[in-house]
Amino acid sequence: MLNRFLFRIANGAGVRARPAGRVRFAVAVIGFLLLTANAVHPCRADDEDTQVKAILDQYYDDQFETAKKQCKTLLAKHPKNLTARYLLGNICVKLNQIAEAEAAYHYCLRGGKDSSEAVQAYQALEQIYEQRRMGLRSTGGSSNGPAPPRPTAGTNHSSEERVQEETARLQKDAKDKLEVKQRTLDDRIKQEQRVMQQQMANAPRGRRAGYFRQEYQAQVKAEYQDRVDRLKKDFEREKDDINQACQKRIDGLTEYHSSIENRKLNR
Repeated sequence: MLNRFLFRIANGAGVRARPAGRVRFAVAVIGFLLLTANAVHPCRADDEDTQVKAILDQYYDDQFETAKKQCKTLLAKHPKNLTARYLLGNICVKLNQIAEAEAAYHYCLRGGKDSSEAVQAYQALEQIYEQRRMGLRSTGGSSNGPAPPRPTAGTNHSSEERVQEETARLQKDAKDKLEVKQRTLDDRIKQEQRVMQQQMANAPRGRRAGYFRQEYQAQVKAEYQDRVDRLKKDFEREKDDINQACQKRIDGLTEYHSSIENRKLNR
């Protein structure tokens, strides 16, 4: 079903006249999807093909927000659909949501290392890294095309350098997140200290209340320490989650670049 639709578009059937740049991209996407339409996908079915067609129609009409929402809906039901995941990355680039686009492309690398989607995603990431290195793109930078092609020979860093650059970026992102979490923890502890001080001020007074005052203050301190301990425990858990997520992405990136280099050596 998707093949027939793509062949019709490739032959100009039912497609309005479009600027040359958009036509070139349309042809590139069509060519890519023709290569992947007949591949074995874990969750590919006619309804998925129909939704991909609708997403492409919305993309061609510059309805990027709508296309993104439908793509998210499709992926919620079929998270292993790499074609939809790759298209989500393209759409996010058009929306200047580069961080989200990178996440979609990285999923393609992890989900199908030797698939056409992974190859296209790898090429898109290469261009994003190169533009970032040259100062032409940030995580929210502008873009003139959804899926950047492979940069021309001689303009790229080596695979090892790209891994080092991306590793440094991922580590910085993790560090920034941890700093925010640490500031939040410090603020919460200060807030708990103020609560404890207020409770201490309400302790029983007078000579006859001495015993009850000591017992009350001990209970207030114990409850304060219990709350602080829980806050610190939550912080450590979030810290571990952030560090593990960062390391997982670094390991996946390193492994994929190594596989690319090995394939080059075996040619």
